[in-house]
Amino acid sequence: MGVLSYAGGLGLITLTVYIMVIGRDLLVPFMISIVIWYLINILSDYYHKITIGKWQIPRVVSYVASLLTIALILNFLIGMISSNIIEVRDAAPLYQENFIKLTARIFNLLGIEKEPNFAQVIHQINLTPFITNLAGTLAALIGSASLILIYVLFIMLEQKYFKVKLSHLLNGSSHRETVFMIIEQISTDVKTYIGVKTFVSALTGGACYLVLVTVGVNNASFWAFFIFLLNFIPTVGSMLAVLFPSLLSLVQFDTFTPFFIVITSLITIQLLIGNILEPKLMGNSLNLSPLVVMLSLSLWGSIWGIAGMFLSVPFTVILMIVFSQFPKTKPIAILLSQDGNIRPRDSVMLED
Repeated sequence: MGVLSYAGGLGLITLTVYIMVIGRDLLVPFMISIVIWYLINILSDYYHKITIGKWQIPRVVSYVASLLTIALILNFLIGMISSNIIEVRDAAPLYQENFIKLTARIFNLLGIEKEPNFAQVIHQINLTPFITNLAGTLAALIGSASLILIYVLFIMLEQKYFKVKLSHLLNGSSHRETVFMIIEQISTDVKTYIGVKTFVSALTGGACYLVLVTVGVNNASFWAFFIFLLNFIPTVGSMLAVLFPSLLSLVQFDTFTPFFIVITSLITIQLLIGNILEPKLMGNSLNLSPLVVMLSLSLWGSIWGIAGMFLSVPFTVILMIVFSQFPKTKPIAILLSQDGNIRPRDSVMLED
């Protein structure tokens, strides 16, 4: 019976992964819409807490305000990205010329008489797969913008009925309270992650924007938004967020000074915010092993590409919470955790 149980579990996992790969074009926009829905709820909660004297902003007004805020931000970002893409395309010949000059100076300093041409140097820097994947993901998301918007609207319309439906579904079940506890825990942890990560990423992007503007790097607003997005990808995203603007400063100017200023400043910002501020804000709410985060980054990235990298941490958090509720899967939850300690509220487990 145990062999059949494990075989059934393996078959279910295989089928789930297969459906996720095959249904990628449908599932990715839906997952993005859930993230946006979480952001709307988080922002709505902040608006609802605003008080003027004894008057507090009503819940409906806070929802409308959060929706308008998100819509205005997205409209601004779409316009900014479109204009910056045109500017980058027009400045490309200048960047190429400056890059050739800089490589020539480097080879002269190193005493290399025969210097490779531009194409040979670029061939050694193989960032094409990532850039192509990122561009394809952004293009797909823009193309799916209307679908994502529809998903968000319907999720918000259904939101007030979630608990009612679940309550009727579990009516009379001995696991009713435990199931509600699991769902509440998942919602709290995912909200914490998305809220803190959005704030920290926005703060990082804003600080990097000030550095890029001060140095005079072209398209500073675009690169600040790029840094904001990449910071949602654990570890690798922060590294790329430093690399791309630094390379741009290297090819934009004919001296190395701006490059050293940019790369040093961006690394400092990433270290201060990512290693000091973010852990304090996040606390121990996630309790995920750093090794597991990297493995989940690779796993979800291979399934859903760049979009999977953005969603890897929330997915892993959900899996760890669910696994901790069953005696047979609790060891997996312990392995996924950072310190092996499952929190007290996780102690009530569902029987198989």
